[in-house]
Amino acid sequence: MSDQTSNVYQIKHEEFLFLAKEYSAEPGKELDFEQIFGNFFKTGGYEKIAPYEKNKDEQCCDSLVFYKKSPEYKTVYIGKIVDGINQALEGHVLEKFPASEFIVVTSEWKAEEGEAMDAVAENEKTMQPPDGYVMDDNSAYVCLEKMFNCPSKGHRWERWYPIKKQ
Repeated sequence: MSDQTSNVYQIKHEEFLFLAKEYSAEPGKELDFEQIFGNFFKTGGYEKIAPYEKNKDEQCCDSLVFYKKSPEYKTVYIGKIVDGINQALEGHVLEKFPASEFIVVTSEWKAEEGEAMDAVAENEKTMQPPDGYVMDDNSAYVCLEKMFNCPSKGHRWERWYPIKKQ
């Protein structure tokens, strides 16, 4: 694993279970994130998932997985990495994601969420796979996102992109 004090670093993530609500766009259409998050929180949001959350130290973290479930449409899962559960809650999916290596682009802690998002976008401009790696366009993952909204620290954003050895 590379230096995590940098805004761009490499990490290997082991296989994990993700309990989430699934949202997909119709072919040729974009996902409406305002509508998606409105529905997610209206139907219980992270509170329903919290009892099964594996990484309790990330309580101020919202997680999304952009996944290539089908070549015809885009899919996003909003949820958390979990354990101690073997069946999805009603209205949710329980998906096992494979181990993978990622290049992570992140921001420093910022006062506003928009500042954190802008910082990640700026850091993505310099993102390069580590030596001996290439972006893994054939991965099941498109990317993982973690949005940290902590009252004591502020806002921080991460985007994880799959990579593979050449």
